[in-house]
Amino acid sequence: MRILYLIDNFSLGGAQIVVKGIMENHPGHKDLFAVALRIKEPLVTIDHPQVKQFGSKLKYSFRPLIYLNRFISMNRIEMIHCQLPRSILFGYLLKCLHPDIRYIIHEQGDVFESRMHARLLRLFRKKADGFIACSRSTGEALQLRSKVDAADIRVIYNFVDPGRFIPKRNFSGKIRKIGFAGRIEQRKGWREFVDLAGHFQANERISFHMAGTGSEEKKLLRIIRECNYPNLSFSGFIQDMQKFYHEIDLLIIPSHFEPMGMVAIEAMACGVPVLANDVPGLNEVVRHGVNGWVYPEGTASALIRAAGELMELDPDQLVATAERAIAYADDYSFPAFWKRLMHYYED
Repeated sequence: MRILYLIDNFSLGGAQIVVKGIMENHPGHKDLFAVALRIKEPLVTIDHPQVKQFGSKLKYSFRPLIYLNRFISMNRIEMIHCQLPRSILFGYLLKCLHPDIRYIIHEQGDVFESRMHARLLRLFRKKADGFIACSRSTGEALQLRSKVDAADIRVIYNFVDPGRFIPKRNFSGKIRKIGFAGRIEQRKGWREFVDLAGHFQANERISFHMAGTGSEEKKLLRIIRECNYPNLSFSGFIQDMQKFYHEIDLLIIPSHFEPMGMVAIEAMACGVPVLANDVPGLNEVVRHGVNGWVYPEGTASALIRAAGELMELDPDQLVATAERAIAYADDYSFPAFWKRLMHYYED
C-alpha cells in the first residue's frame, strides 16, 4: 500500500517524531511518502528521499492543497495518514477530491486543547476510515468531545528510538540534579518547576535544569532574571536530549495534561527516574512506585512535597525503580509500534 504521511510541519513534537521514525526506519521503502504543509523552526531533519516540505511559512494558506492533489495522483497514493489539526483538515479535503483513498486521523492530543478542533473532528469523522489515538485518554476524549464511535478508534502509543536514548551508566541513586524538558508553555507546568527550584534554593546539594523552547520562553527568562535563583539554569532548545537526560538524576513532568508524555519514556529509556503530575495520559505510562512516581494533581505545593519525599528515599530504591523503567521503555520501541500500526492498516 502506498501511504502518504501528512503533517503540518517538521518541527518539534511527538507527531513529528512518529513521522521521522517511520521514514528513517524504512530508508529504501518506495511506497512510503511524507509531506509537511509548511516550514516551522526549529526544523527536525528526516533522512529519506521521499520526504517533502512545502516551501512556505504561512499557517493558514491553502496553496499546498493544489500541490497535494497532484502529488497523490502522480504517486498513486492509496492512504493518507494525517497528524495535527491542519493536516487533518487537508486530509479531509483530499478525501473529498479522491473518494477511494483511505483517510486515517492520528490524534496526538489537540482534541484536549482546542474546542474548534474537537468540533471539526465531528465533521471529519464522516469521511475518515479510522482513528488512531496516542493513548487511552486521547481515545476517550475523541469519544466525549468529538462523538467518534469507540469501534472506530485504535489506541497505539507513540515510540521512543532506543538508538537515541540508551541507559546512562553508574546511577548512584542520589538526587543531585533535577530536570525539566518540554515546551515552554503554560500547560507544561514550567512555572511550578521554577517554584520548586525556589523552594530548594537554600539546599546547595540540589540544582535544577530546564531544556525546551516555546511561546512563553521570554516570560521564563524574565522570571529567572527577577528571581535570580542560584540553583536554576535554562539551556533552551537542546538537540541532543540523551546528553541532557544522562546529566540529571530525576526528571519532573508537571504538565497540567498530556496526551501521552513522550519525554517520560525517553527519560525512562535513559534510566532516569520520573516524577509526574497524576493526570490522564501521563499516568498511563508513569506507574507510581513501579517505573516512576506521580504526585496528586494540584499546585506547586503538591510537587514540592513529592520531590522532597523522593530526595529522602533510599538510593537502592531509586536505582531499582530506574532499572524497571529501562525495561518498561522497551515496550515503546519502534518495532513494537510498527507491528501494531501494520496490524491496524490490515484491519
